[in-house]
Amino acid sequence: MTSEQIEILRHTQDRAAHGLFCGDSPAMQELVRSGLMEFAGQKSFVPDKYFRLTSKGRQALWESKAKKA
Repeated sequence: MTSEQIEILRHTQDRAAHGLFCGDSPAMQELVRSGLMEFAGQKSFVPDKYFRLTSKGRQALWESKAKKA
């Protein structure tokens, strides 16, 4: 995973409201293709898509934190 992808996972878990990341990017699409994030819908008043962590994404984030320790 890239540092950008790890930061997306971290932000989603630790700081995003209701655990939903708002915004799409090539890095996000790779996380979705890898099964670490999943599409969680859109709001009519926000043009960007929302994504949430999968259990596989939470595990990958935990493993990335463990490697730093």
